[in-house]
Amino acid sequence: MRANQKRLIVTVVVLVGALLPLLIPHGNAPSGSSFLDKIAANIKLGLDIKGGALLEYQMVTDVSKEEMSALADRVIEVLRTRLDAAGFTEATVEKITTAISFGEDIPPVRVRVQIPGITDVLRAESLVGKTGKLYFADVLAIETSSSTPSIPAGMSLEISRRKLQGGEPFWIKELHFGEYVNGVQNNNWYFISPRIAVGSSYVELDGSVVTEAKSLVNNQPRPGQGRFMVSLKFNSEGSRTFREITSVKSTYTDTDIRKRLAIVLDENVIIAPLVGTQISDGNAVIEGLNSLDEAKEVSILVGSGNLPVELSAFNKRVLSPTLGRDIINASLWAGIGGLILIMIYMLVIYGKMGIVADIALLYNGVLLMGMVSLTGSILTLPGIAGIVLTIGMTVDGNVLIFERIKEELQLGKTTENAIDSAFSKVVWTIFDANITTILAGIVLFYFGTGTVKGFAITLIIGVIGAMFTNIVVSRTVLTAMAGGIKPERYLKTKKVNEGREAR
Repeated sequence: MRANQKRLIVTVVVLVGALLPLLIPHGNAPSGSSFLDKIAANIKLGLDIKGGALLEYQMVTDVSKEEMSALADRVIEVLRTRLDAAGFTEATVEKITTAISFGEDIPPVRVRVQIPGITDVLRAESLVGKTGKLYFADVLAIETSSSTPSIPAGMSLEISRRKLQGGEPFWIKELHFGEYVNGVQNNNWYFISPRIAVGSSYVELDGSVVTEAKSLVNNQPRPGQGRFMVSLKFNSEGSRTFREITSVKSTYTDTDIRKRLAIVLDENVIIAPLVGTQISDGNAVIEGLNSLDEAKEVSILVGSGNLPVELSAFNKRVLSPTLGRDIINASLWAGIGGLILIMIYMLVIYGKMGIVADIALLYNGVLLMGMVSLTGSILTLPGIAGIVLTIGMTVDGNVLIFERIKEELQLGKTTENAIDSAFSKVVWTIFDANITTILAGIVLFYFGTGTVKGFAITLIIGVIGAMFTNIVVSRTVLTAMAGGIKPERYLKTKKVNEGREAR
């Protein structure tokens, strides 16, 4: 197989690999969208283009700034898990460190969460959590009320016992997922105790013992119950404690079952399922959930674990896109117009070789957007600037190649030999020039935050694409077109210059 045929196969394979992430729907395009809208939905947009929610938290702790920075890394890990599992894969979670002390108004280390495309800050907050304290609790009573209920009658003796164990029962409201979607208010209250009774003793069980939580469809639901459920898996310590808890019947709620346990996050009950039988193998199932979304959110909150420190809201707001739709459209058309002018210029100056440059530009554009879609990178305004820069670098690489081919043709070589000779001499120049840019992009990505990283990502992907396009794609097309390239066109300059020297 000839070398150019091999390059052609590689070119086609890479092109198909770049097109698939753009063509296969995995975005959130509404039904009835046009083909271009569906492609655009596969590219994640940043806050500055799409708008969204911004949440900033400070950590409630007295540790040093260095220890606080380590805690922030753990907080970011937990929040990232929660947001990813909830489908907010476009969200960014980052640590913000203030180099200069501004007193108590600006915390030295804080955590910033940015969620493009979301306008419901309350729902985002419910997943992020405030303290991140997740634990299981005894349910002593249940009431429905628009305000905090009074202490249940006949519970004074049990309350005294719980106080002796170092924990007084209290009323806590149920976290109703629906109220963050359609405004429905939930008024279920639970009288709970974090100290769970096991015979004459009491135990505690927090979220750290849950190793896995999954949302599932229940194919055989009980009559009148929802079709969705959440499966829980406990570690060895949690399995042992949970077995003890579920082996004792409740004397406070339903006496014909064992217990009702509340799973609590921060200041709300996530869910309070009935325990119908002893669970001794470390695997439990919460049944009766009414929707898959509710099952997913329960599994996310239970499975992501505890935050290592309490969080306090420092700043939260909904952000509009930095640029309005009209300005974005105008910028888009300006970019298209500039691209067309570049393509026309290359055709005028380099003739048929200019066609190769235009093909390379379009190829690299598809390659770049395909990689952005495939990697799930978020496209921001600085990222668009990185794309524009890589367009220039693609053109620059082709100009180097074409000028070298002209020089080889002026030495009397055939078109095929001129192309081979030009690429053998110019390939390392292109490689060296682009490697330095890639290294600069890596530094920006490593040390930068937010939109700076967006610029670095598109720059790195675009420059790698430009190198591949210049060295492989352009050579493939040039070699295929070699028979149609007339050396006489590129010898005119030499003849004119020789005539001027003679005069």
